[in-house]
Amino acid sequence: QVHCGFSRQQTCWVGRAAVSDHWVFEFAHIICRQTMVRGGSDSESSQRDPKRSKTFSGGDFGDADGPSAELQLEALLAQNDSHNAPGKPGGPPRGPGAGPPGGPGGMPGMTPSMSPAMTAMTGAGIARREAEGEQPRVETTPMDFSRLTRDLPTRAIPVPKDLVECLMTPENRQLLTEQSGADVEWLPEEASVKVRGSDEQVKRATRLLQRVLMHCHWGKSETKVKRLLKPKMVESAICRLSPMNTLRPAEKHLSGASPTLRIGKDKANDVVIQDAIISRFHCVLELDLERGAVYVVDCSTNGTFLNGIRLPSKTVGKVLCSHGDDLTFKDPASGEQEYGYTLNIIDLHVKPDVKLEAPRRLLTPEEMASSGRDFA
Repeated sequence: QVHCGFSRQQTCWVGRAAVSDHWVFEFAHIICRQTMVRGGSDSESSQRDPKRSKTFSGGDFGDADGPSAELQLEALLAQNDSHNAPGKPGGPPRGPGAGPPGGPGGMPGMTPSMSPAMTAMTGAGIARREAEGEQPRVETTPMDFSRLTRDLPTRAIPVPKDLVECLMTPENRQLLTEQSGADVEWLPEEASVKVRGSDEQVKRATRLLQRVLMHCHWGKSETKVKRLLKPKMVESAICRLSPMNTLRPAEKHLSGASPTLRIGKDKANDVVIQDAIISRFHCVLELDLERGAVYVVDCSTNGTFLNGIRLPSKTVGKVLCSHGDDLTFKDPASGEQEYGYTLNIIDLHVKPDVKLEAPRRLLTPEEMASSGRDFA
């Protein structure tokens, strides 16, 4: 079908089954010419001169503007009945390749120099393909988005081979992507992690991975890696010390009011151990509310060991503790591997994740003052 319309008042649909392609486009040409002469729609021209003479006889128009669209359509349908049959006077000529004037397919303006692709997109070409039962095909171009990230900064971060199994899991990859915003690719064969993104995203992902590598030096597990990538904000916990040998058990509730459990020879400590190798204030187990986890700090002279590896001094930093870690006070190389405790850390209250959402309504000043805000 061909739609010839220039306003809501002047619209005409011509069926392909009733009129050949040649007359369809001839009629469209007439409508265009009529509208250009009138300079507006039918409603505008009727307001100028309602007594206009519109006669049509033998294909000649009575006035300069021509007859209405309805009269022209009737005349074209009448002529189409006498011209549609091949071989009749005035009809289309016989023989292959014959068609109405204007070029192949009977479309005005078509020339033999037009490409087959352009011919197939014409009205006659589409009708011929539909008659043959072939559906019109639409050419598409696949879109390549790799160029969007191809030129972004990329960094490869090596990881220890014994950490590959605990680190390179689909869940940890998703966590690292969410926390950093960078595109993360695991390379287990090369024992490295490739991160790609903006400078800030790459820097954030690198900092997270370095934190994982540092704390996993004193024991590694998939749960510990997950907790390092996305910490749980623990607000209170029970720290229970289970002795490996003759030491006495101990337990303390850690919270914001009392966040530390101290071990040493001095009687002011929570756990007192009378031994020559133990310092007055040997080590401290601390609930860090800002990081939401329990950490251990070595304050001794002879050293404190977590999972058999000596902790750094208190001036360097503190190390994350996990449930089931071994905290010992003598060097395992000396033969005393079980002089200490097994840590049992039970999280009592964990701060839920806060998802920022737009308010459904504006809060009143009283509501804002009573509810408060927490951006932690």
